Amino acid sequence: MKKLSQVALMLTCAVGFSSCFENSGTEKKQDGINANKKINKAAESDWIKQFEDTFETDISLSKWKRVERTDYNSKYCDYKSAVPSVQSRDGRGCLEIKTTRLSTAKYQSGLVKSLYEYTPENNTEYRLSATIKLLAMDGANYKPFAQTYGAWPAFWTVQEDGWPTHGEIDIMEGYSFAPNASRFASNLFYGTAVGANQLGNLAERQYPVSFNIDGNNGWHLYECFIKMKDNSITVTIKIDDAIVSTYTNSSVAKLNLNNFKKHNIVLNMNVGSNDSSFINPDKINLFTTAVMWVDQVSAYKRAL
Repeated sequence: MKKLSQVALMLTCAVGFSSCFENSGTEKKQDGINANKKINKAAESDWIKQFEDTFETDISLSKWKRVERTDYNSKYCDYKSAVPSVQSRDGRGCLEIKTTRLSTAKYQSGLVKSLYEYTPENNTEYRLSATIKLLAMDGANYKPFAQTYGAWPAFWTVQEDGWPTHGEIDIMEGYSFAPNASRFASNLFYGTAVGANQLGNLAERQYPVSFNIDGNNGWHLYECFIKMKDNSITVTIKIDDAIVSTYTNSSVAKLNLNNFKKHNIVLNMNVGSNDSSFINPDKINLFTTAVMWVDQVSAYKRAL
């Protein structure tokens, strides 16, 4: 989601905090995903683990950099290193990122970037995944994420140095627009000059209409497959095993996936936008807080 404002936009550990959503009456299972278990989509023997964080024991987030800065796309959101934390939620260890309203024009939130980085290799496939739950809280009461306005969560990979010359893959970007429906999409960014995205939003692909962010007790599996076969790259984005989008160099003019290198994994919860026609700052409503829980993040690769 880095510097998206440069292109035309188309578009702590209280029991009640976790238990209220567990008892909200939403279904526990969907599309073969068990909301009460860790999801390991890379258990097959041919996949070799490169990176994993289950947020069960390492409460220091030692595998991540906790970033301090204002969001590239929103002057209303400041990221603070103290915000991301490891908590027990829904009976599992989770990375937790929460928003806090500081004033009418300023929110505090969190962003983490993995110390691990990957570069696609010839005749190799990478599989990146994260299990994420988005929600809001009104005091001690659960609110569906879809009832918020102005939240902008994201799960993405990027090489920020020299952006976007080494590309960016947005696996999930969400935008809440209550009382209208929330929007979820994948996207790519790339350019040959620093600071100049050549793709606009032409690589944006909407999540299926059937996707329900509050279904499956709010837990969803987000995946990105990067396959290089004979120097030809295909990027596939999935949500709960369903394909959202497939990209090759021919998908968008001026795209060159072969230059996507040294990407870190990023998770964050942005608030608002510098483009008031996209997200109206006067309408932002996150109740007490909008929250991202991340059950696990992993990266695997296999030979083709």
